[in-house]
Amino acid sequence: MDAEKAVMLKEIAMQPGFVRANIDGMLNTMRAVVKSRHVDSLRNGFMIGCGDSFCAAMAARSYMTKTTGLWIEAVEALEFSRYLVQDLPPDSFVFGVSNSGTVSRTIEGVRLARDRGAWTFAVTVSEDTNLARAAETLLKVQAPPNIKLAADGSKLITPGTLTYTASMLGLFVAAIAIGEHLGRIDAATSAKLVAELHATAEHMAQADAAMAELCRNAARRFTAERKVVILGGGPSYSTAYFGLAKFFEALQHPAHVSEMEEWAHEQYFITDANTETLIVLPPGGSRERGLEQARAARDMGSHVHIIGPEDDAEARAAADTYYPMPTGIREALSPFVYKLPFEYLTCHIADQRGAVFLGFNDKKRQEVNFRQIFDSAQSKSAA
Repeated sequence: MDAEKAVMLKEIAMQPGFVRANIDGMLNTMRAVVKSRHVDSLRNGFMIGCGDSFCAAMAARSYMTKTTGLWIEAVEALEFSRYLVQDLPPDSFVFGVSNSGTVSRTIEGVRLARDRGAWTFAVTVSEDTNLARAAETLLKVQAPPNIKLAADGSKLITPGTLTYTASMLGLFVAAIAIGEHLGRIDAATSAKLVAELHATAEHMAQADAAMAELCRNAARRFTAERKVVILGGGPSYSTAYFGLAKFFEALQHPAHVSEMEEWAHEQYFITDANTETLIVLPPGGSRERGLEQARAARDMGSHVHIIGPEDDAEARAAADTYYPMPTGIREALSPFVYKLPFEYLTCHIADQRGAVFLGFNDKKRQEVNFRQIFDSAQSKSAA
């Protein structure tokens, strides 16, 4: 296994420990910060980002809405900065999510929101990033960057895994701190939510122990000519979208993502015996529909992969390949755990194919990509 694959596997394995070690410190930081604002100034919440960071926002949306009692929107950064920010309601707060803190569109969205009076947060790794400088408040996540320097001084770039977990954790602890400040959750409820986050770290470790070998073997099914379709609903749509990104980043394999219901209206029509269908299926609102979709995909000859609880006999029976997750994970917390098969699968498929992450052995591909993300021109105003 080459260096970039080994680094990705190392960062996958680091995730439970990262969550375990960072919950309390990040939460205490947010608690101290929100005390500076009157509760009436926190009425409308937005989380913005691109790529994995947008997935993190989608993953946290339901949790933050329920915990704060506010209506929270997860919005792709361009949709926010070029459209929604023009009509930003008063008393808004905006989380700009970017591990690197250098993504042009997210910086733009935060800057324009701040210009319109919103309380802006930078969810990023350092106070020295452009995103942190654009925002009023830093919510620092202690994750290593996706872009690292190898021993020979060259750039080593891996698909996001630990960075994605760090961004999610920042948003989840922010939800608890805001919910406390607004009086929407009492001390006992807050303590339960914090304990649940710590339990989620243990669930991540349990899942990790079971997934590595299972995914290494399952990866052999994903030959270059096979189609890949990934389904999820609610918080699991973010997991499915994240999984799609790993197929693109790790091995440049064309794939499709579908919201759970929309599959029957769209991707069903390209589903056949040459399709690998992956369904993210924790207990919750999408489970029954997911079982129906699994049956339909199998009826069309697809090989069906289901990521579900280890004790869900019905889901296991509906799958050709089953990825058992620990029991007791609430649907809102499932994005931390149920993403793991996508991380391991795509790393092992890339290794088996000899694929280079992001196709960056082509220097032009890397140069153009960095120009598009980090050097894009920013709007000067929301008008």
